[in-house]
Amino acid sequence: MQLKNSLNIVLKIVLPIVIFVVTIGFVSKKQEEVLCKKIIINIKNQQGNFFINEADINSLLTNNGNEMVMNLPYENFKLKDLESRVNAHKFIQKAEVYRDLAGNMMVDAVQARPIARIFNPDGADHYISDQGKILPVSDRFTARVMVLSGGFFDSYIEKDMLADESGADLFNFIKFIEKDKFWSAQFAQLEVDDRGIINIYPQVTKQLIEFGSVYNYSDKLSKLKIFYDKILPDRGWNRYDRVNLQFKEQIICE
Repeated sequence: MQLKNSLNIVLKIVLPIVIFVVTIGFVSKKQEEVLCKKIIINIKNQQGNFFINEADINSLLTNNGNEMVMNLPYENFKLKDLESRVNAHKFIQKAEVYRDLAGNMMVDAVQARPIARIFNPDGADHYISDQGKILPVSDRFTARVMVLSGGFFDSYIEKDMLADESGADLFNFIKFIEKDKFWSAQFAQLEVDDRGIINIYPQVTKQLIEFGSVYNYSDKLSKLKIFYDKILPDRGWNRYDRVNLQFKEQIICE
């Protein structure tokens, strides 16, 4: 009697576990057999910059049309492999590929957003994204962003701006300008030499702004704001050809 009771207890514990495992395996198998009925693509962070579209992502998923996914069971391909393929695109900041309960393939992609363009007279131009990544230019769309030039950027074309401290410091300055409504409207171009010394070319006024390094850039911008708010309205907007901000607590105008 005691053995029978013990067997019943074991069966009551083990049998539900076995049934659960078998059911999960059956459901998983059925899920793998579900067909990919539709591809639904959501692209975020475009903000008027259309460097990549749904057709581009479809092409990535299908390897330029060579690998079909529509109307095929999910067991025929790996979603993680497709996700890696989409993430490899330069203009994709991040992508997730998954399926919903209805059998649709869902693609949530975040487009990389350029904040400045590196002008390269000896080769192809590039963009810098808001994450510090170096992006190629596109034949399809041109972003209206501040122009960068000078030898400083030569070594960063093949790597990110955040690869070292000098690049990160300049990137933070560029990002600060891009986020500020006044300065982003005022500055047309930053010219940065091999040493990191910056000259700024304004959009409207003709003065060359000798900014120096990015060190204490907030103090230098404060001095430049005084120049725009007080000196130019009093002396004339095009009276000066050069403004030097490199010396502490001084604005040198010529």
